[in-house]
Amino acid sequence: MIRSDASRRVANLTIAATLTVVLLGTSTGCHLVSSAKHAIPAHRLDPSLFSCPRESMVSISYAALGQDRPPEHLIGAGDTLSVYVYGVFPANEEETPVQQRTQAVNQRYYPPRGTEVGPSTGLPLRVDERGMIELPLIGNTSVAGKTIPEAIDLLRKAYQEKEVLKEGNEQIYMSLIIPRVRRVVVLREDTPNPQVALVQPTTNPEIHRGSGQVIDLPIYENDVLHALAATGGLPGTDASRELYVIRREAAQNSAFMNAETLQTLTSGNVGVEVNPNIIRIPLSVQPCDVTTIPRDSTILHDGDVVFVPRRNEYFVTGGLLPGARIALPRDEDIDVIEAIAMATGSPGGPLGLSGAAIANANPGYIREATRVLILRKLGDGRQITIRVDLDRAINDAKERIRIQPDDVVMVQQKPAGAFMNVTMNWLGGQWIPNAFLINAND
Repeated sequence: MIRSDASRRVANLTIAATLTVVLLGTSTGCHLVSSAKHAIPAHRLDPSLFSCPRESMVSISYAALGQDRPPEHLIGAGDTLSVYVYGVFPANEEETPVQQRTQAVNQRYYPPRGTEVGPSTGLPLRVDERGMIELPLIGNTSVAGKTIPEAIDLLRKAYQEKEVLKEGNEQIYMSLIIPRVRRVVVLREDTPNPQVALVQPTTNPEIHRGSGQVIDLPIYENDVLHALAATGGLPGTDASRELYVIRREAAQNSAFMNAETLQTLTSGNVGVEVNPNIIRIPLSVQPCDVTTIPRDSTILHDGDVVFVPRRNEYFVTGGLLPGARIALPRDEDIDVIEAIAMATGSPGGPLGLSGAAIANANPGYIREATRVLILRKLGDGRQITIRVDLDRAINDAKERIRIQPDDVVMVQQKPAGAFMNVTMNWLGGQWIPNAFLINAND
């Protein structure tokens, strides 16, 4: 009888051991162990091989997006002037006509209290495309490129040569009523609504609406700085750190454009473009970089387009982490440990993944996952696999590699940890207690 009981215990233990081997061999599925044979250890990589840290980037001087205003207004085609020549223009007016200045451009850009409004003497004359105005007795007179005092002297000499006005008795008045404007289009792919809605980091916003506005910029304010100020200010955190100025002439060669196409048409250096009609202007640069923005590149002309592209910088999670596509912060660097925390999922631990071990009455992940594989695309199109040891990353800063856009972050088990977790879940949770309870009852 004793030999029979001993034989039964040995048989039960043999069955349990056999099942242990079988279950361990069949339980190393996709979420436990993966091959990291050809992966490169993170601490052996030089950080300079990848993009510069985001936190070291600084904003450019936004004054560089504007332009210098000349001391005096230079007359040009499109200006509306008020001109008065006593006894000549107007010919039959005994009283001096007074023109009241009105709003120059749209109310949204120039609020009423911020506009120069005042009276001017004379009748309105618009400078034509040739830069000329037509006056009685002297005909067309070119005033383009001249200041108001220089234009008055020009009219005075012209009427004296015609012996219309005597020297010393001239009464000529001229002032600017409405400055010429440049009509440009501003297309922005960042969020136009000032009421920003906060979403979970794992939320993938597939629906996104940008904005577009047609604005009239007065001369000497027809630049990128005023165009941004008139359409909502600086780009938001969902916008790229750069913008593009697309000249009207660029539409003749490129009918279809997006952010990727524009990057191929411009080089990395400002002012040296592959297509001279498409200008890239960075908004953040490295402090050590010598970046100059040519003044001509920020000045806008009729028909130009200012394009603010959307920022598409994400990393993807997988393995023991919940599958998600998570947006990277624009102005901050995150390392592999922070990326795991942003994934809002536990990579292991006594409770298992999201506490599911309690519901299944299993021990769960007694040994947490400590291996991370990062799939990264290089600039030349190749892909490398980087291996991170989370145990080592706690003390070694080189192991805490920065996450780049389009990285795939997969948390996985090491073979030793996988063996321990499988043993505790399949044997310690079910087979071993049942085997001993059966033997005890016998």
